[in-house]
Amino acid sequence: MLMDFGFDLAGRTEPRLRRGALLSALGALTEAAPLLVAYVALDGVFSGAATGAWIPYTVAALAGCVALTALFNALGGTDSFIATYGLVCDARLRLADHLRRLPMGFWTRARTGAVGSVLTDEFAIYTEIVTHVWSLVVTHLAKPVAIGLVVLVVDWRLGLLALATLPLAMLAIPWSHRLLNRASDRLAHTKARTHARLVEYVTGIGTLREYGQTGPFHARLEAALEEFERAQMKTELAPAPALFTYKLVVWLGFSLTIGIGAWMVAAGHLEPTRYLLAALLSLQLYAAASGLSNHLAMARFASRTLERIRALFDEPPQPDVAPDDAGPRPPRDAPIEVEGVHFAYGDRPAIVGVDAAFRPGTVTALVGPSGSGKSTLAHLLTRLWDVERGSIRIGGTDIRDLPLATLRRHIATVLQDVVLFRETVTENIRLGRPDASREAVVAAAKAARAHDFIEALPDGYDTVLEEGGGLSGGQSQRISIARALLVDAPVLVLDEATSSVDPQNESLIQQGLAALVRDRTVVVIAHRLWTVQHADQILVLDGGRIVERGTHDALLAAGGLYHHLWETQRESRRWRLERDGPA
Repeated sequence: MLMDFGFDLAGRTEPRLRRGALLSALGALTEAAPLLVAYVALDGVFSGAATGAWIPYTVAALAGCVALTALFNALGGTDSFIATYGLVCDARLRLADHLRRLPMGFWTRARTGAVGSVLTDEFAIYTEIVTHVWSLVVTHLAKPVAIGLVVLVVDWRLGLLALATLPLAMLAIPWSHRLLNRASDRLAHTKARTHARLVEYVTGIGTLREYGQTGPFHARLEAALEEFERAQMKTELAPAPALFTYKLVVWLGFSLTIGIGAWMVAAGHLEPTRYLLAALLSLQLYAAASGLSNHLAMARFASRTLERIRALFDEPPQPDVAPDDAGPRPPRDAPIEVEGVHFAYGDRPAIVGVDAAFRPGTVTALVGPSGSGKSTLAHLLTRLWDVERGSIRIGGTDIRDLPLATLRRHIATVLQDVVLFRETVTENIRLGRPDASREAVVAAAKAARAHDFIEALPDGYDTVLEEGGGLSGGQSQRISIARALLVDAPVLVLDEATSSVDPQNESLIQQGLAALVRDRTVVVIAHRLWTVQHADQILVLDGGRIVERGTHDALLAAGGLYHHLWETQRESRRWRLERDGPA
């Protein structure tokens, strides 16, 4: 196949695609037919067989060919455009659906921005090229074949000669693809560097102005943009040698056909009228074949995007259990048992042989140095990743045997970095329970100590957050707590929610959390140890292993890693800036 258009990615077939190709091929045949009609008429004139009665039939035949050509091209082009546009759109939707099924481990390896670029900018380019080029490629493939058949009817020798050079010319197309692929790869790297420079400059403009460094950084950005421009020009010109070779072979074939045909006429082996018609037909044949290379080269610009799309489709989704499949019943209570769990990021172990138990009605804190595995263990509990060895059970059921939708109803999370969407406050709180009533949303907001500031927003609970003014970190966190309260899940995972807010907001958030943790199995990722000193159980992680466990007082008395972390943080809280010399 000369070009992969990626239509299989839509996950369905499209009859209009085949119908459009057939109609375009018929349009190419009827476009060549007037020359055949003209040949019959001219042959009759030169032989003396033509009479005045021929004129109406000749005119009718020519008009019919023109009308049929217009009809076939219009219907074929419409079918092709609708079919290709629908298939590409369905492919984008299927990819978006596939991405949401990928484990979180994928999103740590791949840059979210790069995936977003494929779904938006690059997919838009791919859509534009494919939807417009497909019908042109079909037409310019069908037209040489159709005209070649007519030439064969006129004179089989010249017909074979006219068609013989086309396969040889087509050998240059793969060469153009290789040249364009290499240039496209270089362009992608240059584009990434330019984008990084642009983001660096825009996000850091305030700091650059403060230090008077806008000039040097602007020069670096300008140099990057100029390099990107040069790379784009090189990419545009990359396939030129191969395309030049293709067209050279094509037009050499035309010259060969004209020359040999002229010799055949001179030698008396070919009638002049047949030669004239064959020459005219060959001219159109080679013009169509010449145009084909341009359309194939345009389509090839989308190939690298298509390869990246296929790479995303090849990422294995997180295994899930269908809700109606026979299997373990959903857990009725919420004790969590972690047994012999191992997990690694590639070749780097993150969790090594962890055993732990989390009981309903208790709070368990996960503490330890940076990179010790706290967040990874919490993510394994919520099945954002799957364990590599061992098991995690809720209510005696392995979480891998539960449908993901069921698991999500049993576990709520409140993260340190809150994500709010461009929706109303109500819809943001309803995120985990879309069918919740307005009364339930308000009750959750009141319990999270968020009701008062929500009511003060321009449209209250109907305020679209992006349009209603920016929320503070504490306000966003309280909406996140209300969201978790509304889900009412028996298991709660908290990534310390008060580490980056002021004391007043911290107090309000702690009140909201107090309502949230009652009668639940609570797991807290703790960065500031004094916030979890009253936890029922503290697990101290280091190097992916649990090195200590117990209550706050017991761990302090043990004098181990927890004691060291506690003393370090206590000293840092006492530390104050002091001015040297008199005030």
